[in-house]
Amino acid sequence: MEYRRLMNECPAVIGMMTSVLQSGGSIDISIRDISKSGPRYSKELFGKAVWMADTKKSSSVRQALSDVVNSLPQAVSGYTRAVLMALSASDSSDEETMDRMLRDSAEIALESVKTMGESYGASLTVPCMTVFGLGIMVPMILMSILPMLGIGGMFGSRTIDQGTITIITLVIIPSAISAVALYVRNRNPFLATGSSLSDLKYAVPLLASIPLAVVCPDMGRMYGGTFLFALLPACLASAFLMYDAIRYESSRIRCEQSLKDTVFDLGNRMLSGENFETASVESIAGREACGELSKTLSREYRLCRGDIPSAITKAVEPISAEMSIGLRNIRLCSEKDNDDAGRLAVTLGKQFQNRASAQKELELKLKSTTDMMVGTAMFFAPMVLGMSVSMLEPLSHLTGFDSQEGTCMILGTYLVELCALISVLVSSLGNGENLMKMVWRFCYMCPVSLIVFTLCSSLSF
Repeated sequence: MEYRRLMNECPAVIGMMTSVLQSGGSIDISIRDISKSGPRYSKELFGKAVWMADTKKSSSVRQALSDVVNSLPQAVSGYTRAVLMALSASDSSDEETMDRMLRDSAEIALESVKTMGESYGASLTVPCMTVFGLGIMVPMILMSILPMLGIGGMFGSRTIDQGTITIITLVIIPSAISAVALYVRNRNPFLATGSSLSDLKYAVPLLASIPLAVVCPDMGRMYGGTFLFALLPACLASAFLMYDAIRYESSRIRCEQSLKDTVFDLGNRMLSGENFETASVESIAGREACGELSKTLSREYRLCRGDIPSAITKAVEPISAEMSIGLRNIRLCSEKDNDDAGRLAVTLGKQFQNRASAQKELELKLKSTTDMMVGTAMFFAPMVLGMSVSMLEPLSHLTGFDSQEGTCMILGTYLVELCALISVLVSSLGNGENLMKMVWRFCYMCPVSLIVFTLCSSLSF
């Protein structure tokens, strides 16, 4: 099990347990709900506790979960403490004490995730500097070696030829960057997004660049023009193919974020006397990003014939499974006491707000890293390598080493590889991105990189 990623799920798990317990549900119901619809790794963990209880290997679900979390390693001690605190809260007969213990549990979970985020952010410095050095400095130095070797025997016999440099530039360096990208991805405790093989369809148009490169017309002194001519149409075709999916996903993320912000308003409306159905629709309708969701939810309420939980599932779960569970629990609590349901909504709203704040802080810390990586692939690397080609051209003629076109072909191929690798690396930071987002990033990074390289390498000195 990926214990670091288990720790990242702790705030969501505590939020789900809080919503059940404060709505009047038992700890057994809470544990079973998470074992069915909780976050990936916690679902596995809680499922094991349910299995132990159902097979009589433990006296109860509660005891089974306590045994399971106590067996977790020290690296996720925050997860253990938070869950055990929530279990203790469920034993409290005093509602005020239970609420306070659940708040403490949520704070423990959030603080543990913040600490893990700070450690993760600090660990990125060396890998990113490694990529920066390998991606720019090493290819530039290698491309300078060939003409320098021909100056009056300055370096003795020529021990490095263009074939060797080609292997180093196109195979060894990308392999090293790939290893760094995989290392960063595997060490990322916040990586939550999985990739589907169906997303490979968005990369299919990129294959058109191969025949385009074969039939590419002579670009004269436009070094790198071959790659630009071949890849620009292919990247535009891929971007056009995935545009609707990217727009929908961006809209869904904005809607999910706004939906979590509405929980406060929902709680205040219910405390003011509105019933759950009216308060939920009106609070969601008040957010611009959730306009379509409010219409869908209102329609489902009218068609559900009293089955409100089913209506919430149909309308909200495609946007956010966690919010769907939270709203169902608030609805369940409202059947007993509308004011208690309002207070539950306010409590959940605070948890969502605290988690969003912690996530935003992490994103801001990672922004400088991601911007540097993208800037390296799009502007800095092609500019430095292109200017190096232009400045070394007179030296190549002086030494009789006429390999400028071959050098540009090597560097053009390398820049395509670099853009692909940086797309993977950047998609491995933070919460992670799926394959579609990786292809999307490559489709706008690669043409820009090739344009910069083509222009810079075509300058005369």
